[in-house]
Order: sequence, then C-alpha cells, then structure tokens
Amino acid sequence: MRQVLIFPLKLTSGAAFRGVFFLFIAIFLFIPEFNFADVSPAKGSKIFKQYCTSCHRIEGKLIGPQLKDIDEKEPEDWLIKWIHNNPALRAAGDKDAIAIYEEYQRNAMPAFLNLSDDDIKSILSYVKEESNKPAATAQGPAASGTQSATPSYLMYVVIIVLCILVFLLMRVNTTLKRLAFEKLGEPIPEERPLSRRLTTKPAIAFYVIAGVFLFGFTIADSAMRLGHSKNYTPEQPIHFSHQLHAGINQINCLYCHVGAEKSKVASIPSINVCMNCHAGVQAGQSDAGTQEIKKIYTYYDNNKAIPWIKIHNLPDHVYFNHSQHVVVGKVKCQTCHGPVETMDVVNQYSSLSMGWCINCHRQTGVQFASNNYYSMYETLQHDFKDGKIDKVTEEMMGGTECQKCHY
Repeated sequence: MRQVLIFPLKLTSGAAFRGVFFLFIAIFLFIPEFNFADVSPAKGSKIFKQYCTSCHRIEGKLIGPQLKDIDEKEPEDWLIKWIHNNPALRAAGDKDAIAIYEEYQRNAMPAFLNLSDDDIKSILSYVKEESNKPAATAQGPAASGTQSATPSYLMYVVIIVLCILVFLLMRVNTTLKRLAFEKLGEPIPEERPLSRRLTTKPAIAFYVIAGVFLFGFTIADSAMRLGHSKNYTPEQPIHFSHQLHAGINQINCLYCHVGAEKSKVASIPSINVCMNCHAGVQAGQSDAGTQEIKKIYTYYDNNKAIPWIKIHNLPDHVYFNHSQHVVVGKVKCQTCHGPVETMDVVNQYSSLSMGWCINCHRQTGVQFASNNYYSMYETLQHDFKDGKIDKVTEEMMGGTECQKCHY
C-alpha cells in the first residue's frame, strides 16, 4: 500500500485518512463554540440601525416596544418568527404577537422577508450586547466652528531651514579655510566680524530680493485662498447626522435637497420635510439624540425655520447650476461634497476653488453617448462614434471659457 509521509511519521494512506477524520471530529466535539454562521453584534448593529430604529429603542418605548433584555422575555425561535413575518405570526393566532399588536394601538410591524435567520440572530446579539451596557451619558453635538484657511507655512519653514543651512555652511567654509592656511604655514587672514559681513552690499541686495519674494508670495497665496473654506465645519443649531440619515437609513439626497435636480440651488430642506419622518420618530438611539429631535419640535411648534448655517459658499460672481450638473452631467453629489453618507458632522470636503473646478472640466468625461443634450455637438459626436476620441470633457465644449461661470 502507498505510503504517505506526515511530519516525521510514515503512515499508510488509510491511516492518514482516519487520522484527519478523527481530527475533524475532535474539533467539533471539543470546540463547540466554533461557529461558522455569519452572526455577530457588529453585523446586527448595521441591520438594526437600517431597519429598526424608526420604531424601536433598546431602552424606552417608541412606536414599538423597547428591546432591552428581549432575549430573556421570549425564546429565540419565537423572536425570529416575530421579526421575520409578524403579520403571519398574528394570523396564526399567536397570543404574544397579538397582545403586542393590541398594546401598541395596532401599529402593524412590517414583514422582513429579506432578512435571513442569521441576520435576525445578529440583531438579537446586538440588542443583548447593548442591553448589558451601562446607560450612556447624554452628549451634545460634536460640531465646532472651524475654517481651514491658514497660510502655506511650509514655504516659510523651508526658507528658515535654508537660511540656517547657509549659515552653517559659511561657518564650515571659514573653518576649513583656517585649517588649510595653518597646514600650508601661511598667515591666516583676519576674519571679519559677523555684523560686518551681514551688512555688506551683496548681503543687503540679498535681503531686498528675499523680502520682495516673500512679500509677493504672501500676497499671491492669500489672494488665491481668499474665500476658500475647505474643511469648514460650522456648529449647526441641531446636530444632524448625515451618516445616520443618508448612510445607515439610506435616505436619498434628493428627498431633502429637492432643488438639486430642478434648479440652480440644491436648497436647504424646510422643517416640514423633517416632520415627514419625525412626526413618528420622536426619540433617538440615545438621550442626546432625543434632545436633538426635541429641538425640531420646538422650531415647528413656534412656526420658525431652523437657522441652518450654509457650508458650501461660492463668490457672488460665480455661476453654478446644480440641475445642470446633476441632471445633464450625471455628476454624483459625492464628487463635490465628498462621502457625506459617512459624515456624522458635514464639512466642506473640496476647496471649490477656480482651479479645482477647471481641473474637473478638463479631466472628467461627460455622459456624452446617451445624452440628447449634447446632440448639437456634431463634430464631437462623429469623432466619438468613430473612436477618434475615447471621451468628451467639458473643456472640449467650451467649459473652461470665462463666460461659462462668470457673468
């Protein structure tokens, strides 16, 4: 029989097979907690925040019952049925499901047929983990008013370092000259004091040239950055999390910013848009979140608009049309505003400078092939179809001409 060498032992192939078989049996017998299922509190947290937060809280009742220690009140198999298809469970006459339905004014819980058993187990593991945590301390909004418009200090640092280096090299040169004269036995020339060397005509000429250069650089750098507010993060009247709304809850940008595809400006949503959801969602996932929602009701009850602070500002002489970029150009919101769906506090992601806009017009290919808006550019249409050009940029259609953006 053929021999199989495993480590230093020689075993027959049959013995090797039996050894591997018993090894796997030992793994399943002696490591029962070894779990191949895709169940984790981290996965449950994501699903919970996507599907459950509009009706449930870990602590405290909302539209539905609180979920703290729910695993101790009901068995896991019942909870899976309750979450997976609540209407079917009530239709089958389950007393507990019907009792909860009646207690909460017959607010029907929707069926989540898209969730697997492992998904629901992940939700339950997340709820259990959160139930065992101590009560969180309420925290206010983390936003702070900061504006990144600092000068380019790197240039000044480089100049200072170079000046120090030049001074050190001058001292080294003087020392080497002295050593050379001593070795040759020649008289050492008298060293001029540093004050006299710094006031010679060449030195003064250097100071003038360096001063003009530094002054010109400072003026030009400040002028180019005038009005640029990259990373600008003002403190808003309400701590609104785009990460929660646009990311976890996946609310489309255009639901709140309705003007982005219809007009020049994207528009800041009115308080009525907020109340479309928060008429039912009256509590957050924490005490801090609940306090922020209460602020919405305060503005609504007093018939006042929320004084949001605009983050992305352009000079008055710059023309920018949201609908032209969103509808015609098919530009995604994230191209200019960054990954807002991951931002708990939104800041100005891009510089929005003239150079930034021009580079986009030069490099980004427009949706040219299947867009009737560009049918008037016949020459470009032919070149694109014939394969002479692989993409059409806004620059090719005059998108870098002054009058396109300035009027």
